[in-house]
Amino acid sequence: MAQMNSAEAAIKSLIAQGVNTVFGIISTHMMGIYDALHKHQDHLRFISTRHEHAAAIMADGFARATGRPGVCFTSTGPGAANSMGGMGEAFVGSSPVLNLTSTAEEAIYGRGLGGIHDTKEQLRMFESVTDWSVHIGDPAETPGRIYEAFERFNTRRPRPIEIEIAVDVQNQPAEMEISQVNEFPKPQADAASVERAAQLLLSGKRVGILAGCGVHRSEASGELTRMAETLGVPVMTTAAGKGAISDDHPLALGPNGAMVGSNPSPVKGLWDSLDTLLIVGSSLAYSRTKAAGLELPPNVIQVDIDQESIGRIYDVNVGVVGDAQAVLKQINAAIKGKSSQVEAGFDKEAAQVKQAIADYWRERQPNEWNTMEVIRNSIARDAIVFGDVTIPIHRSATNFLPIYEPRTYHAPQWSGLGFAFAASAGAKAGLPDRQVVCITGDGGFQFNMQEIGTCVQYGLNPVVLIFNDNAWGVLKDRQRVSYGSRFFGVDLHNPDFVKLAESYGANGVKVQTLKELGPAIEQAVKSDTITIVDVETPEGFANFK
Repeated sequence: MAQMNSAEAAIKSLIAQGVNTVFGIISTHMMGIYDALHKHQDHLRFISTRHEHAAAIMADGFARATGRPGVCFTSTGPGAANSMGGMGEAFVGSSPVLNLTSTAEEAIYGRGLGGIHDTKEQLRMFESVTDWSVHIGDPAETPGRIYEAFERFNTRRPRPIEIEIAVDVQNQPAEMEISQVNEFPKPQADAASVERAAQLLLSGKRVGILAGCGVHRSEASGELTRMAETLGVPVMTTAAGKGAISDDHPLALGPNGAMVGSNPSPVKGLWDSLDTLLIVGSSLAYSRTKAAGLELPPNVIQVDIDQESIGRIYDVNVGVVGDAQAVLKQINAAIKGKSSQVEAGFDKEAAQVKQAIADYWRERQPNEWNTMEVIRNSIARDAIVFGDVTIPIHRSATNFLPIYEPRTYHAPQWSGLGFAFAASAGAKAGLPDRQVVCITGDGGFQFNMQEIGTCVQYGLNPVVLIFNDNAWGVLKDRQRVSYGSRFFGVDLHNPDFVKLAESYGANGVKVQTLKELGPAIEQAVKSDTITIVDVETPEGFANFK
């Protein structure tokens, strides 16, 4: 035990848990925290953002790319509120983000007396977008609360956490002991449910696997691929699970989208023929499953670390609660050396469907296919791609941009704009030697375009591809298709993005044809400075060529 103030304990606790980077903006109510950070800046790097929305998203991008919790600092009231969009995305996307913030003085906390930045029930504000939110009014609580945050990140579904420390409490001393980093055990499943799952898999004739983002979060790609190869069965992913198995693996059929409507993807035929489905690490979001008319096979096994996710949307035959990596390892051990009833040649059939899926997308979206092919050929195999809520992502990249490594494709699950750029900067902070590419639109980019300054200041060099149609493209397209082209509120007056980049000291490049795109990306990934590539698509992304 040693005497220190709450701020010092907070910084030391973060370092003890292996944190080496934090994102945020200095503020009046966090001066104690920043003073403590100043003393330990050799161990804990601070990246000063231009907006708290970006700070939370950078922490999220850091977490998704590295697999380690991301940390941001915000301030009482307005600063904390500014981070809510980023925290909400981390919540829906199951990303471990710790938001360390502050409140008014303890004596007036929650009393509505008009303290500086005081907020009515700030804790409850955060409860809607966090797994856990806690107020510290006693400095001695600080190490334990931060330790508990990291324990939660490692032993349950990883979701954001908010810890707030009253401004005067930050400087109050107490006798404290810093809880050191701990190897938190991955939650395993009970033996009975593992055995039931194994027996159902072995007895199925046409078995499929659906992998979600939980595979990434638990680093379970190796066990997932091993199971698919052992059984000789295909793997499909959710949009968030893309890359859980390498897209060049013969059993990888890509995301399970485009399975409804009048002209569904060829994956639907195989999906409808399944008698058994193993779902790993996906909560089966309603909008993308039942609401879209997706039906499941007769026999369903669902593996998830979150008990509440199992059987919530669809009835399941076997629910297995536990960490995806740990559970898949248990099931792999249970089926090892045992014969299965999977139809002979099912793996070859899956390979044929895989080719049919590629032909489907190439014929359906030829220009978009060619654009994604150019992007893929211009970046490294392990390059990390972040996407925004934009046509090039949801209608193209998610469906057919090949992804070869886990944790290398990330699009917003809450579907909030402004994610891709800030998240790519956060990823670059965590993995400076990896190529990081942001695919965004002109509207979404402007949510956080001021973070060009952050990137230049701290040497973060993602490649930012802005597909620029001078509009909210997704919404303009919807007005064209469903509202008789009665356009309203969808056109944008944009800055010159190249000049904007150059004014910050960044690289700026304008691209007008597909032929120019590849060389621009190849040059950008070699640069030690952030590069903004303004890809002009005045007729829309589908007509870029």
